Amino acid sequence: MVDCFIGRQPIFDRRDKVYAYELLYRGSLDDRAGDVDLDAATSRVIMNAFVEIGLDNVVGHRLAFINMTRQFLLTPELMCFPPEQVVLEIRDDVGVDDEIRSAVNRLKVQGYTIALDGYRSDAAHAPLFPFSDIVKLDARALDEHARDTELRKLAGQDVMIMAKRVETQRERERLAGLGCDYFQGHCLRRADVVSTKRLPANKLAVLELLARLNDKDTGIEELERLISLDPSLSLRVLRFVNSPLSGLVRTVDSIHQAVVYLGRNIIRNWVMLLAIANLDDVVPELVTTAMVRARLCESLARECALESADSYFTVGMFSLVDAIIGVSLESLLESLPFSEEVQAALLEQAGQRGAALECSKALEIGAPAGARYADVSSERLAELYLEALQWADLTTDTIH
Repeated sequence: MVDCFIGRQPIFDRRDKVYAYELLYRGSLDDRAGDVDLDAATSRVIMNAFVEIGLDNVVGHRLAFINMTRQFLLTPELMCFPPEQVVLEIRDDVGVDDEIRSAVNRLKVQGYTIALDGYRSDAAHAPLFPFSDIVKLDARALDEHARDTELRKLAGQDVMIMAKRVETQRERERLAGLGCDYFQGHCLRRADVVSTKRLPANKLAVLELLARLNDKDTGIEELERLISLDPSLSLRVLRFVNSPLSGLVRTVDSIHQAVVYLGRNIIRNWVMLLAIANLDDVVPELVTTAMVRARLCESLARECALESADSYFTVGMFSLVDAIIGVSLESLLESLPFSEEVQAALLEQAGQRGAALECSKALEIGAPAGARYADVSSERLAELYLEALQWADLTTDTIH
């Protein structure tokens, strides 16, 4: 069994009632985040809260504050959780420019509550103040005079004020007298850690599933049976389709319904990623590289308006499956019902799919001069590759 963790720091109102929880990435029960970058931390918080543990089990009926990185703010498809229960918390290192202003405005229009973390009138993210509903002042980062000055500036503004890192009850009472609405700090309550168990994946079931997923003759009933062979995978698929991440608005209680409502291609790609990425002895870097190749190959096909773009995704994804699973590609292809074009692309880098894979490999090893695909410009190739890298990093962090 594999452990999943999430930290939650309570936020109190003036009556000392819990108003919300700030959700924090934690790698263990010792209340430490560990060495993980901000995008990865946000991804894992979202997946653990919405899929692995369940938001109701983490915050109940209260609000959830989730830290947003620049990448998340600029990627609309990642913002697929309910605005009525989630507060988007923006740090002052997000890098405010026209793109960020436009993104935050769009999220505000969609109904999200916006909180500016570490707010000061001269902070880097202060230009986002007109979009904010809540500002969080750091009680430890400002001296008393500077803090009181900021609070006076905020008086009468249409915004709620929250003080974080409040260390004493006396300090909390003084801040309340100066207009603070919400409070967070060790004098009130420390962050705790919520955890659950994740079942390990079955490698043999994954191999059979990968074969059948790519067989157009495999029906819904057969896919349902194959996914159900692995308790870990079937559980995670159902959690995924019933989370805001799937985009569905109705409850799904069977794999059969998941395939029907999401569509074969969507469920195919997600199951493929969930299956491969959650093998117990997988090397995460290999999965990420395979995802970059899959995304880029598919993007090249769509850029050039080629048919069967999903088969380009398959070529990229399976180009490293021998290293990931530990089975030779030749023997693996004997049991996978791939077309001759896909097999030739994988074994010989032949055809348009093979050319897309070759292009991906050239960019991967830092040789952009050798990266060519049809009439796609080198500038556009660089853009597509960067997008593939970002997508793969976020997706890998989300599904682990």
